[in-house]
Amino acid sequence: MSQLTLQAPKQSTVLISVILILLGFFGSLISPGLADNGDWFLLAGYVLLLLGVYVKGL
Repeated sequence: MSQLTLQAPKQSTVLISVILILLGFFGSLISPGLADNGDWFLLAGYVLLLLGVYVKGL
């Protein structure tokens, strides 16, 4: 079984995930529609960041 190697995600991946996480936290201040989906924005941001650590080139 191969070892999983960790690498730093690209800067664009980190930036997109931070934007998604901030939309999840503060989306209710921007729009009621974002407030309803705040949990999904948080989940998408963290999953994108996690994939950026494990998938090479993301």
